[in-house]
Amino acid sequence: MKKLKQTFSLLALMAALLALCSGATAEEAPAYGDLTGDGEISAADAAAMLRGIAFQQLSEEARPDLDFTKNGTIDATDARAALFYACGGIEDMVAFGERVSGGLCPERLFDRFCYTGVRDDGSGNYRSENVAVSITRGRFQTSNYTLADLYLQDISYLTTAFSNGTFGGGTNTVKKMFESVPDAVLALNGDFYSLHVYGPVIRNGVVYVDRVNRTWDIALLLTNGELVTYDDRTLTKEALLQMEVYQSWVFGPALLDAEWHAKEKFRSAVQPVNPRSVLGYYEPGHYAFLAVDGRAKKSKGLTMQELSQLCEELGFSRAYNLDGGQSSVLLAKNGVINHPVRNGRPISDIIAVRDPQPG
Repeated sequence: MKKLKQTFSLLALMAALLALCSGATAEEAPAYGDLTGDGEISAADAAAMLRGIAFQQLSEEARPDLDFTKNGTIDATDARAALFYACGGIEDMVAFGERVSGGLCPERLFDRFCYTGVRDDGSGNYRSENVAVSITRGRFQTSNYTLADLYLQDISYLTTAFSNGTFGGGTNTVKKMFESVPDAVLALNGDFYSLHVYGPVIRNGVVYVDRVNRTWDIALLLTNGELVTYDDRTLTKEALLQMEVYQSWVFGPALLDAEWHAKEKFRSAVQPVNPRSVLGYYEPGHYAFLAVDGRAKKSKGLTMQELSQLCEELGFSRAYNLDGGQSSVLLAKNGVINHPVRNGRPISDIIAVRDPQPG
C-alpha cells in the first residue's frame, strides 16, 4: 500500500512538472517575427536574420512567421522588411505580407511604397501601399525633361481615359480628362488615337478596334504588367488575339532595340527636334512617364535619335514615343508639371495613374 501511495505521489509530481513545463513553453513561444526573444520585431531581429540566412540556420518550415514577404522562403528581403518595420515604415506586418506577395512589383521593391498611410504633395510625388510616384527633372542635350518614376502593385492602376468619356468622343484638355478619372494621381497625354484610328485600339481591356496597322510601330501593355513594342509590320492580328492585352497605343516609334539600346533608324515622320512624351518600362509594375520640353529658348526639344539615347540613359528596357509637340502634357492634381507649348492643346486620350481608395 505504501509503495502504491509512493507511485501515485510520483505520478502527481510528474504531472505537476509537465503542466509547469507546458505553461513555460507557452509563455516562451516567440512573438510573431521575434527572433531575439525580446517580444518585438527590432533591428536586432533583422541582424539575427541576416546571420541565420548566411549560415543557413533559418527555414520557412521552422519559422514561417519570419517569411514576411510570403514567398515561401526566408531571405535578405525579409530581413530588410524587419528593419523597415523597426524603423516605423510598416504598421501591420501581416497586411504588409499580403500586399507584397499579391502585388505586381517584385518584392525587392517593397520599400518604394508607404505602409503608414498616403503621402501626396499634389504635384505628382505620391506614395501609398499600392502606388508610388516620384518626380525628377533633368537636362539632356539642349532640352529639359520631367520624369515620373512609377511603381504600381496592380495593372489597373495604369489606366486610360477618352475625351468626354467615350470612344470617338472628340477632344478635350488633359486636365478635363484627368478630372474624369476617379482617384487620379498623374496623367500624360496619349497617342491621339482619333487622328488615325488605325488599330488596334484596346483600352482598359476593352477592344474598340481589333485590326492591326502594318505601317506604324505598336505598343501593348499586357495584363501581366509587361510592356511590349513592335516595329512596323511585325505584329499580326493572329498574334494579338493570343495575348491578354490591357492597353494598346499606335503612334511610335519604339525607341529601344531588343538589347535595351538606343536605335539609330526610325520609321517616323516626326524625327526632327520636338517636345516629346514617352511611356517608359523597366519591368512589370515599374514604369515611367517622360515629358521633354521644346520649342522654347532654353529647351528646344529632342530629335527622335536623341530621345532614344535619353531613354537608354534613363535605364528603360522598353520605351514608346507618344504624341508630342503641343500635345505633350504631364499633369498632377495641382496642375501641369512640365512646360507645354502654349499650354498644350485639346487631345483625344490620356494615360493616367490612379490609386483607388477604400470606401
